[in-house]
Amino acid sequence: MKKFICALVLGVFGSSCLLSWAMLTLMSEVRNARHVLPYFTNLCVALRPVLIALPLMAVAYYLWLWFQKEEKVSRWMGFVAATMTVLIVFVLPAISTSYLLMIDSVTMATGAH
Repeated sequence: MKKFICALVLGVFGSSCLLSWAMLTLMSEVRNARHVLPYFTNLCVALRPVLIALPLMAVAYYLWLWFQKEEKVSRWMGFVAATMTVLIVFVLPAISTSYLLMIDSVTMATGAH
């Protein structure tokens, strides 16, 4: 059962990284369209290759854990917490910036102030 849960967590993490990659790619296209993005968002867009490395490291770590002896303390929970924290730190500014850009576009289109 633990191996199934590990595989499920790995799948959710991989899909989160894929969605984050897509959102940061859209943000890079917004940046190329002469919109000014905050500095940290620009840094997150520049560090998009990290979103490729994180799932690969997670797969390697989970495979290593699957072939090790079973222990009472689950080591993969700490790894999941650390990688999800990194994912949230890199993606949360991009989410907020894209939301603000969307609100600005809607406000300009409707003429509301």
